[in-house]
Amino acid sequence: MTAAAGAGWDVVGICPETPDQEPLPLDGARIVRVRGESVAPRLRRMGLGGIRTRPDPWLGRELRGAFRLLRFARTNVALLRAARAEGAFDTVIANEVETLPAGRGAARRSHARLVYDAHEIYESVEPGQPRLQRAIFSRIERALARKADVVTTVSDPIADDLRARLRLGTTPVTILNAPASFEVPMPTPRDGPLRAVYQGAMGPGRTLDDLLDAAAAADGVQLTIRVANADLDELRTEAARRRLDNVSIVDPVSPTELVEALAGFDVGVIINRPVSRNDELVFPNKLFEYMMAGLSVVAPRLPGLAPLVDGEGIGATFEPASPASLGAVLSELAADRDRVLAMRRRARQLAVTRFNAETEAERLVRALSPAA
Repeated sequence: MTAAAGAGWDVVGICPETPDQEPLPLDGARIVRVRGESVAPRLRRMGLGGIRTRPDPWLGRELRGAFRLLRFARTNVALLRAARAEGAFDTVIANEVETLPAGRGAARRSHARLVYDAHEIYESVEPGQPRLQRAIFSRIERALARKADVVTTVSDPIADDLRARLRLGTTPVTILNAPASFEVPMPTPRDGPLRAVYQGAMGPGRTLDDLLDAAAAADGVQLTIRVANADLDELRTEAARRRLDNVSIVDPVSPTELVEALAGFDVGVIINRPVSRNDELVFPNKLFEYMMAGLSVVAPRLPGLAPLVDGEGIGATFEPASPASLGAVLSELAADRDRVLAMRRRARQLAVTRFNAETEAERLVRALSPAA
């Protein structure tokens, strides 16, 4: 939305309230909030909400899916009602499949262009996905995505998968979740241990035990873990119990300070496990944050990440879901600092010239424009 506002568009964002999450400010956009799902936090505490890390019993799985479908229906009714109150639009962007019916309805009412922004492969976002929810979402997405004027997504591998999965006439436009350009000094040689960082969050396929196990197996590496949704005291206690003197647990920073907080590190670590097709193909935001900060990248050898990391010469890859392989790769880099420096400089160069928010904003505005 900020890209469209920056191009001179009159932008209105219509979205549900998020009482348990502070929304980020969006310069140049007017935000209209509709009533959110008030029972969601309680259901998450009961185990019926959120993304699952492993399959659960049939009844719990399908109850969770039923709740999501109810929320989906209520949200789309509220969004469509709010869109009608705002009048006519020239372009309507449906952000993820959860808003696609409302987006289609608002676009038809205004005779507007519909842009479907698909962030994930929704048929494969978690193990043990509720069957009824998956079936209904899949049919809705396949039917309505084909009616969109433009489909956008977050990586080229996901774009190819979506074209085949949704039977689209053209390949979706890739808009990377890259950070804004940020001034940092050009990487220079450093002495001492290799300074590696994991900055992000826990979640399905992102197990912090992998980092602790890898740190125990690595030589010449100082690992910093900065996560936003973990019990940091418990994590510090576990690191101390394992006597991991080379691990530091630090507090998370604001989303607007992620690149700045990476100063002083050599390597940024990604630990996604391939628990779903989406995990196999996604480009995590931290990939581009690491690059912008001038860090080399150590990532799992997945179909999405490996061609970029290895092919562009910005880092090294390890066997997915193998802390031992991750530890070995970090040890190899600690023993070859010239290689690390070359990868850091290459990553920073690519971030400044290609993988940044300014470049992606131009691509997005072209995709949104009627002449696209």
